[in-house]
Amino acid sequence: MEIEGYELPDELYYTQDHVWARVEDDGNVRVGMNSYGAVAAGTIEFIDLPAVDDEFEAGEAFGSLESAKWVGGLTMPVSGKIIEVNEDIEDDLELIAEEPYGDGWLVLIEPSKLDEDLEKLIHGGAIKPWFEEDLASRE
Repeated sequence: MEIEGYELPDELYYTQDHVWARVEDDGNVRVGMNSYGAVAAGTIEFIDLPAVDDEFEAGEAFGSLESAKWVGGLTMPVSGKIIEVNEDIEDDLELIAEEPYGDGWLVLIEPSKLDEDLEKLIHGGAIKPWFEEDLASRE
């Protein structure tokens, strides 16, 4: 769905801080920043991502992002082990904003408590009211 000019696919799951999670066909979870988070951060100058085999609980910071406007942590949407890091974005940080749901993804996770974690994320019909409220609070 598109809200206020930002694309937010409704099949994805979102954290309050604009990180998305997509359950892949093999059961692993691909993670990235949504279009609003990527644009709101401004020109991204540096990203720090975890290493393969690092393990995280849902809600923990798994990396950080630095732009001219903002420095902040990226919150893990689901618990599990990192099985792949998108090395392409380290060479081309603009991919995060240009293709947030495609080539701009951040990490791939082998989840450990998927169903439990997904219940705590924003999904489906809850996306629009959450996002509109979040935008209004920033004005």
